[in-house]
Amino acid sequence: MMPKIFVRTGAAATLLAAAVLGLISTTARADNQTPTVSPILTDTSSLPYTVQLRERNMPLTLPTLQSFAAGQYGGLWVLIGGRTNGMHGFSNNPLANFPPSKQNKRIWVIDPVSGQRWSRQLNDSSLTEDQVDTLSSFAAQALQVGNTLYVVGGYGYSRSLGDFTTYSTMTAFDLDKIVNWVRKLGDAPGGKADLATLIRQTSNDVLKVTGGQMTMLGKRAILAFGQLFDGGYPSPNLVQIYTTQVRSFRILDDGQTLAIDNIRQIPKAPNPTDYRRRDYTLIPIISSTAGQMVPMATALAGVFTLTDGIFTVPVEIAGNGRPTMADPSLASTFKQAMSGYDTAHLPIYDSKRGDSHAVLFGGISFVYYRGSTGTFVEDPMFPFISDISAVVRKANGRYRQFLIGRYPKVETADGKRLRFGAEAAVFLNPSIPATSNGMIDLTRLKAQYGTRRVLVGWLFGGIAADAPHGGARVASNVVFDVFLTPR
Repeated sequence: MMPKIFVRTGAAATLLAAAVLGLISTTARADNQTPTVSPILTDTSSLPYTVQLRERNMPLTLPTLQSFAAGQYGGLWVLIGGRTNGMHGFSNNPLANFPPSKQNKRIWVIDPVSGQRWSRQLNDSSLTEDQVDTLSSFAAQALQVGNTLYVVGGYGYSRSLGDFTTYSTMTAFDLDKIVNWVRKLGDAPGGKADLATLIRQTSNDVLKVTGGQMTMLGKRAILAFGQLFDGGYPSPNLVQIYTTQVRSFRILDDGQTLAIDNIRQIPKAPNPTDYRRRDYTLIPIISSTAGQMVPMATALAGVFTLTDGIFTVPVEIAGNGRPTMADPSLASTFKQAMSGYDTAHLPIYDSKRGDSHAVLFGGISFVYYRGSTGTFVEDPMFPFISDISAVVRKANGRYRQFLIGRYPKVETADGKRLRFGAEAAVFLNPSIPATSNGMIDLTRLKAQYGTRRVLVGWLFGGIAADAPHGGARVASNVVFDVFLTPR
C-alpha cells in the first residue's frame, strides 16, 4: 500500500534548532538537498522481520547521557564522554549554552541484564587536566576493534585554552582493563590501577573532527564527514569548518604506543554540495561485488546543506574510503524522508536475499507520520518524532524506506509523551548471531530461533523531547529492549 499524500507544514523561512552542535538560522530558507523525498511504504509484508521496543525496568538509576562514545565487553556497556543534559541553549553566553559542568567526566559500566552499574571519575587517576577535558568531550567518533575502543576528536571545554574546541586526539581503551578499573575489582591487569597507564593516545589534525562517524572497512579506519567547531557558541571567535570528505587511515597499535599512517582524504577539494554533512547515521551494508560479499558503509542524510536544509541522498563508502552518491536530480534516486539526524539504529543483513537493513528509531526528522489522518507530513522545522522506520538497500543497490512502528508511550509526570532516539545508541545482544561488520545475521537468527520473538539488543540514552518543537529536551537514561521477530 502506498502512503497518502504529503502535507507540508511550517514557514519557508525556518528557525533551525538541531540538537547538540546545531547552528541557528533566521535568514536562510531551509532548502533540503532535494525538493522531494521517496515514498515511504506502509505495507511491510515484504520485510522479513518485525521490530518492537519495550521499556525496560532497571532496578538502579542510570546516568542521563547523550552524544557519548560507547563500547561493549563481556555483555557490559562502557560509556565515555557525552553530556548529562539535553539540547544546548541559544543564549549569548557560550558557557550557559554548553555548561562544562554537564560534560560527562565519568566512565560508566552498565550491565543491561542485571541492571547493575558502576562509574568512576576520570580525575580519579593521574590524568592531566587536558586529558580529562579531552576524554569528557561529546559528539566524538568511536570505533571498536576487538576489545579495544578508539575514541576520536569531539567537542568540549578546554580549561587550558579557556574556550571550547574540537580535539585532535585519538584514545585507545582496552575495555577489559577499563571495566576492571571502573569496577575497582582490585588492581587492573599488571598491578596498574591508574587510568593514565591504561590508555594510549596520539594526535593528528586529521582527527580534529566532531559530529562525524567511524567504522572499520578491511584494515582501514573510516572517519566520515563531520566538522571542526572551535570556540564557544555563539562567540565572535567561532570557527566552523565541515570536512566535506571521508578520511581514512591505518591504526598502528601494539598495546604500548598508538599512531596512524597511510592517511587518505577523499575528495581532496571541498565538496559542500554533496558532502557538507554532520550528525548523521552511518550504517553498515554488505554489497555483492563480482560475486563477493563486500562490507561497506552508507552515510544516511545529515545536516546542513548550504541553505540550512537536510540531506536526503545516501552516500556509500567503499573499503578504500571513497564516497559515491547517486545523482539527486534523477527521479530514480532514493531520497530519505525520516530520521535524518544521528539516531539509534539496528543493522540487519538478510543473506537469503542479499539485502541490508537499518531500522531507525525516531530522533529528529524532516517527515513524520500523522496517525490521526494516516498521512506523512513534511516539517521543515525538523521535529523530534516517535516513528520507527527502516531503510533497506536491496541486493541490486536500490534503496527503499518503510514505516514499521512507533516507540511505546513513555510520559513525563505531567502527561507529555517523550520522543527518543536522537544521539542514542543500540547495543546488540552478544548472544545473537552477527556478521563480521556487526549486523544481525537474519538467516542464522531464524535458523536458531525460528519465528519466535528474540531480544536482539537494547536502546539507551540520547535526547528525550516532550514535544516535536520547543518544550523540554533532556538527556535520557531510559532503556528499551529491542525485539526482532523473523518471518
